[in-house]
Amino acid sequence: MLRLSWLISIGISLLGFLIVGNLFNAKDGDFGFIGIIFVIPFLLLSMFITFRYFYVLSNNATMLSNIIGIVAGVIIIGILSYYEIDFKNNVLNSNENNYSIYINFYTFALIHSISAVIGGVCGLFSNSKEKEHTT
Repeated sequence: MLRLSWLISIGISLLGFLIVGNLFNAKDGDFGFIGIIFVIPFLLLSMFITFRYFYVLSNNATMLSNIIGIVAGVIIIGILSYYEIDFKNNVLNSNENNYSIYINFYTFALIHSISAVIGGVCGLFSNSKEKEHTT
């Protein structure tokens, strides 16, 4: 059930995030600010559910799986950071004045990847594993 709620929240917040990004790219970009008001609560909820999903997943996994998952998450964060910087440089070189630098798929994936890695690390060091093994 947790996985299903995570997938639904990712889908809803991604859809809203991309719609707001398109509103900023329109000729009259002022509508994007109105969209942000509606998207931010869903985005924060989605980040929390991502954190919680990876926290529970890491809490139930073995040590080797946790280490591999955290290393893979850090690699994904590095790749997404590279693409975000490349996208930013391309937009700035085209002299466009829009907010697509900040509101795009790469930013969305980057903040959720960071949330997932933090959840995995917190799940790795949680005390609930120790309580299970001592009883």
